[in-house]
Amino acid sequence: MLLGRAAGLTEEKLAHLGDDPLPEGLYDPDEAAIVRYAQRATRMDVIDDATYGALAEHFDDEQIIELCFTVGLSNMINRFHATFLTEVDPTTQEALAPACPLAYPDVPGSSVG
Repeated sequence: MLLGRAAGLTEEKLAHLGDDPLPEGLYDPDEAAIVRYAQRATRMDVIDDATYGALAEHFDDEQIIELCFTVGLSNMINRFHATFLTEVDPTTQEALAPACPLAYPDVPGSSVG
């Protein structure tokens, strides 16, 4: 979420990143193509011709490669943190807690620890 905010996504856009289908008209077409790609890649679904074609309408091959790498790296990091329940500094935890489904050991009411 912090990266999304840093990239200029509004709170409304951030709130709907997991929606499938995405709300009509909320995202610009290039943003919607990225979100749909990231959703499929995160679920480890096949990146079909329609998904790739939507990206190719807005981005060149180099940009799509960078997008693929960024989404893949983010997923790897998220899986690491989910596996080891790494501690998060209080500022980040406060910012992410409403949107993060992971239970952290130091969070009151957590089932971990």
